[in-house]
Amino acid sequence: MNWNRLGCCALLLLAPLPALARGAHVNLIDYPSDETGWERAFALEDAVAGEFAALCADTFCEGDYSNYRVMEFRCAVLTHRGTVQRCVLVVAASELAVQPDTGQVQVDNGSWVCPVELQPGVPVEAFYASLEAPGGLVAPLPGLDHGIFDGLPECLRTQGRVG
Repeated sequence: MNWNRLGCCALLLLAPLPALARGAHVNLIDYPSDETGWERAFALEDAVAGEFAALCADTFCEGDYSNYRVMEFRCAVLTHRGTVQRCVLVVAASELAVQPDTGQVQVDNGSWVCPVELQPGVPVEAFYASLEAPGGLVAPLPGLDHGIFDGLPECLRTQGRVG
């Protein structure tokens, strides 16, 4: 075996993941080229929003607001490897109240940016296949023991709020 090749492989195994994730990234919508993933990515976003709505009311969406919605779900793809590196879920919520004595509508709203914990480097097709499978939105993500929504309760309670 060629020692240069072996040394190179050993260095790749020892390199930290961020070092391997360098290079041009694109939105999942734009992989493998501009807007070619549009329909599939937005269908996934719609599915995420629908599943979120179904889970939200009975679980982690209790608190200051009664109206939570997924605004966007986006993922970064490392172009030259065709792998999903990270995803973010943006959630917004509101609460409206009518003041009986004035008729004014009071608005309280908030928004959260919730990172989705992923095993970086999942091939795009494997990522889609896992999430598009029946129950895929609540099943464990590729290479992990948790699903897409597992980090949301903590995010919605604390760190993710931006508004």
